[in-house]
Amino acid sequence: MTLPTFILVGAAKAGTTALYWYLAEHPAVFMSPVKETNYFAYGLNQTGELLYGDPDVHRFPVKSLDQYQQLFAGAGNAAAVGEASPIYLECPQAADRIRETLPGARIICTLRQPVERAYSDYLMYLRRRGRRFDPARELTATAAWARPDSRWMQVSRYARQLERYFEAFPREQIHALLIDDFKPSPLRAVQDVYRFVDVDPGFAPDFDTPHAPGGMPASTALEGFFTSGAIVSAVKPWVPVRAANWIRRLRTRNMRKPPALPPELKQQLTASFRDDIARTSALIGRSLDHWL
Repeated sequence: MTLPTFILVGAAKAGTTALYWYLAEHPAVFMSPVKETNYFAYGLNQTGELLYGDPDVHRFPVKSLDQYQQLFAGAGNAAAVGEASPIYLECPQAADRIRETLPGARIICTLRQPVERAYSDYLMYLRRRGRRFDPARELTATAAWARPDSRWMQVSRYARQLERYFEAFPREQIHALLIDDFKPSPLRAVQDVYRFVDVDPGFAPDFDTPHAPGGMPASTALEGFFTSGAIVSAVKPWVPVRAANWIRRLRTRNMRKPPALPPELKQQLTASFRDDIARTSALIGRSLDHWL
């Protein structure tokens, strides 16, 4: 029976998809063929409702331990085995569930400036629903995503989410990195992760292929085709890596950069995160002053 030796827990829209692929490329690493298994976040209450998650947003393709184990049947002699489910960081039950099943697992968490993360997450929400971006509506403090109680802003409050992992696991089993770490030296950032999961840090993955590009699509129909769950599931087993990378590049060409967050709006919204940023900084032992 093979189960993960490490888990990439999020945060969403903080580079988790790219890191999933960089890990999958390493010859000594086996990654779950299902990204976002969401297994440790799945649970129902007595009335059959999800304990955590929005059915309109989250999917739970793996619901039993047997199904979960089957994902790693092809791991062979891989030195490190992992999966990536960004919902695990925000889900209140996930940390304890991972500890119960995988007490020795190493936990990887990527973080991003909270307002930027919330904005990017909201853009993905619009993309998946084929909705157009309206700058006059979206780039205001009263926009749906920007309200303090919105799901997008709440997910960006990392401190309590991280505390659950530091309470459940020894500090040496947790590796937190920032999406900012990839800007000056993506190779160094990725090799630090390789070192953390105990595989050869000298390997260099493909940095040329874009993964999960942000922005808004020029053609919503084309974006819908690229991201259709049914199409991806049917085609994925038959498409070679090079062809899949070509498709990713084609999808990137369909993306257009949305308007940047106005500095004054970003600063206004960031003000409500000051205490949370300070707590997060203390937890991970890194200065986050550049987020303020």
